Amino acid sequence: MRIACLLALAACNHASSMTPDASSGDAPASTPDSPADAPQPPPARIAGINFPPTQGTTNAGAFLPGVYNYGYTDAQIAAANATFTAMRLPINVESANDPVTLAKLRSYVDQFAGQAAIIAMFDTTTDPTGQPHADGLPDIASFGSAWAKVHAAFATYPNVRYELFSEPFGYSAATAAQYLADMQQIIIAADLPAARVILDGVGYADDVAAVANVGWTGDLAYHFYPNWLSSNRTQSNYSNFIQGKLAGLSSRVWITEFGANLSIQGNTCYETYIDGMPSPSADVDALRGLDDALRAFRAANAPIKGAFFWHGWHNGDSYDYWDGTNAEGACKVRLIHANY
Repeated sequence: MRIACLLALAACNHASSMTPDASSGDAPASTPDSPADAPQPPPARIAGINFPPTQGTTNAGAFLPGVYNYGYTDAQIAAANATFTAMRLPINVESANDPVTLAKLRSYVDQFAGQAAIIAMFDTTTDPTGQPHADGLPDIASFGSAWAKVHAAFATYPNVRYELFSEPFGYSAATAAQYLADMQQIIIAADLPAARVILDGVGYADDVAAVANVGWTGDLAYHFYPNWLSSNRTQSNYSNFIQGKLAGLSSRVWITEFGANLSIQGNTCYETYIDGMPSPSADVDALRGLDDALRAFRAANAPIKGAFFWHGWHNGDSYDYWDGTNAEGACKVRLIHANY
């Protein structure tokens, strides 16, 4: 989850929804060899939105212990489907172990026409003040048990994918082999179909190449926020940074979190470009650079699989896609979704 937080109201083409599951949500759970275990081909573009738990802040609330509070109504989720074609739902171990929570998440997924979603497992902190994002390392046994319950709830939803561990910053490129081994233990323990699993890049989901280099051949998750560059924050530098990070892998990558401050005024849809130098806002340049990079991948016939804006909780912060003061940045999010 970024060190800052974001929400986007992207008005994207609804025709890009993934093909709905032919079976009902009440159908019997599939066997490992059944068609329901194989995700449907993604559409040309997936306009995704994150629905974090409605607790704490959107920066640290998902790491709090206990069963999550999800304050969204089915009607609110359904209304978002007019703009977005897929959702990402953070979850933690305690929430995954709670049947009422899993039923609520199923009801959310049912509100989207294509029932397209990513369930993403977050770490849990034991020290919200001193270590608000926990330690970036999973408890393998509890994750395996939790994911088994998630899969039991969503086995018949072929367009629901599993982001095994969000932002594994307890691992680095040097320990990527151990990361992959740990993730494979979780996959086996939960009996997850590998085709539905997405592995984050190590670090803050910012190094997908390290995971591919140690042998993972499946889908990858990448996160992007303005602070990924500490200096020289121009549109071109952001674009080149992203293109370098995803080089040769973009067609396997889901950008499951991207965000920036949407509240910058005086720059319509964040479309004003200042050549060769930073604009007055790194947030503007970050979103413009992301847009540029994703267009480049599409032009090279290697588009990413989908992009999910952080976040969709209408809490009034600068990443809140639905807040009226964030309209210019939200417009840019729509353009990113429409163009990649």
